[in-house]
Amino acid sequence: MADPRGPGIREADIGRAYTELSRITRRASVRARGTADVLSVVDQSLVDFVVQHPGCMAIDIARYLRLNRSTISRQLSGLLAAGLVRTVDGGTGNAKPLEATDAGRRALDRSVQLHRDALVERLADWTDDDVALLAGLLERLGAADEAELPMPNGPTAP
Repeated sequence: MADPRGPGIREADIGRAYTELSRITRRASVRARGTADVLSVVDQSLVDFVVQHPGCMAIDIARYLRLNRSTISRQLSGLLAAGLVRTVDGGTGNAKPLEATDAGRRALDRSVQLHRDALVERLADWTDDDVALLAGLLERLGAADEAELPMPNGPTAP
C-alpha cells in the first residue's frame, strides 16, 4: 500500500522503528551487565522460555530462536551449572527435557523486575492512553513475528 505522505516515508519510519528497538535492546543489555542480580538478556530469554515451556528441550529452543543447537547448548550449560535450569527424566540420549529451578525463577523475576522498573521510569510522564497504545502496537508486532516460529510440542520448522 502506498504511503499517502509520499514515497519513501514508510521506509524511513521502519528505519526509525528499527533503530529505536535496537537502541532499547542494547540499553537493556548494558543494564543487565550492571548488576550481578540480573540475568543477561540471553540468559533471561532462555530461562523465560523454559519457564513458559516446561519439558522443552534444547532443540525446541534452538528452533524457536532460529539458532544453532550448539549455541543453545553452550548457553544452557552455563544455566545448568548455575542451577537456574535442570534436566528432568525423559528424552533420549543427550536430549533431556528442561525445567526451571526455584533459583532460576527467582533470578528471572529479579531480571524482569529490573527491566520493568526501568520502563516504568521511562514512561512516567506518558499518558495512560499512550502506554496502552505502545503496549498494543508491541503486542501486534510480537504476534506477527511469532506467527512463523515453531513452538515446543507443536509443528516444527522443516
